[in-house]
Amino acid sequence: MADSSHDALIVNVSTAVGAAHVLTDDDALALFASDLLYEGAAPVCVVSPATPEELTTAVKTITTAGYAVLPRGGGLSYSAGYIADRSDTVVVDTKRLNRVVEINADDMYVVVECGVTWAALNDALAKHNLRTPFWGTGSGKFATVGATLSQHGVNYGSGQYGLAAQSVNSLEVVTADGSIMATGSAGNDQNPSPFFRHYGPDLTGLFIGDCGAFGIKSRVTLQLIRRPPVTLYAAYEYETPEAFFGALSAVSRCQVVSECFGFDPGFTAMRTTYAGIKDGLKILAGVTKSQKTVLGGVKEAIKVAAAGDRYLKDIRYSVHLAVDGRDEADAKSRLDMACAALRDNATEIEASVPKVMRGNPFPDPTIAIGHNGERWIPMHGIVPHSRVLALHKTLNTYMECQIPVMKQHGIVSCFTTLPVGQSGMLIEPNLYWRDARVPMLEQYLSHSYIKDKPSHPEDLDARAAVKEIRKGMIDVFRAQGAVHMQIGRVYPYLESRSPEVQALLKALKAQLDPKNLMNPGSLGL
Repeated sequence: MADSSHDALIVNVSTAVGAAHVLTDDDALALFASDLLYEGAAPVCVVSPATPEELTTAVKTITTAGYAVLPRGGGLSYSAGYIADRSDTVVVDTKRLNRVVEINADDMYVVVECGVTWAALNDALAKHNLRTPFWGTGSGKFATVGATLSQHGVNYGSGQYGLAAQSVNSLEVVTADGSIMATGSAGNDQNPSPFFRHYGPDLTGLFIGDCGAFGIKSRVTLQLIRRPPVTLYAAYEYETPEAFFGALSAVSRCQVVSECFGFDPGFTAMRTTYAGIKDGLKILAGVTKSQKTVLGGVKEAIKVAAAGDRYLKDIRYSVHLAVDGRDEADAKSRLDMACAALRDNATEIEASVPKVMRGNPFPDPTIAIGHNGERWIPMHGIVPHSRVLALHKTLNTYMECQIPVMKQHGIVSCFTTLPVGQSGMLIEPNLYWRDARVPMLEQYLSHSYIKDKPSHPEDLDARAAVKEIRKGMIDVFRAQGAVHMQIGRVYPYLESRSPEVQALLKALKAQLDPKNLMNPGSLGL
């Protein structure tokens, strides 16, 4: 239970949001003090506002009393983005801020509260035959729009539209003193509308990727596009990293692919169950619905079922892609262009993976548990195409040096990659090891799924080894000039900036948060 010295604060925030939405029990506080890898000091309480007005009042109440505020979205993070290193903190859980406020099909934007999940937004827009350009992360069943923008995000739509940030028109942000800032055209003093991002300096961009260090997003306006009626798929296998990365770069420069994912042999072996490939009925239903006609859907579902997951068993480097089109001819033309870029030194394979991902785009986060109940943690870096092979080779050299430690602690590594727009390539090493499951997975994964996976005792030595390996990876990424999403408190953002930029960032932080109470420590601020 919360310390009695905090009673006044708890009473005041309970008045702001309702007593039922202020958590103080030990189990809840422990849960909100951890992410998928890191643990911090337990907060005084967890506050869950339901409206932007409640959020504003809660933040002002908390910071006026001298407590720090840590914003949290879906919680499936692994870079200590909302982990406290001090005890006088309050976690603001944004998931009750979950309304789709306005769908404007005339001006082609949608306004949502920050706690809306990508899955819920996608469902709401589908009824209007609309979509956002970037339309979600793989964890979008739980990942919120506000948290994704705070930490950046790539996945669905990123092949053409890049980061989630590139689909944003404007924001409403609550700063540390409870003030509200509206950016872009939404900030006009007369007749405001969130239809346009750019008017003077890009203040919207200032609050994107800030990891909650500058404020808490209360509302977000995203661009809309017509929902593409036709999606086609392809997949190819490559024998060498050179051919694999060359193909990914070539297809990204064509700018015709909606999503494109690359897997190394280790990831394919570990994750043939990703997105629930073995959950046959659910996946087949999703594949059927994702096709233009019922008959076409049944045919595609039969192909996926026939291929199963065994076809990936001996695959080496593989590329999996989805292409959207305005009609069948447009989609076919785009797919032909993509395949022409991918065919060299390649073998075409069944495109089950992208069909399954589109059929069930927002699955439970089953990736967070390996075949044998292992824990999972990724890292990532984004580099220009011209440096991706050098980064891959350097990472491999580093990981070879870690083999004795990895063998000692049963740590397994593999990687995925995907183009981000036409200029960048993301490489994401994944680490698996046997350790006790983190409590939050119990609320995200069904009991029927978890009970089939072995559980393991706590292994603090293995966990410490994983953290050390990650630190070394960060050094490799930094040496190659990589950039990162989900910076949190793990990636070296502030220290890697020039003195002039550091000074500017510190001045911005001081202006927006003079007492350093808004997610202190995030971004290194």
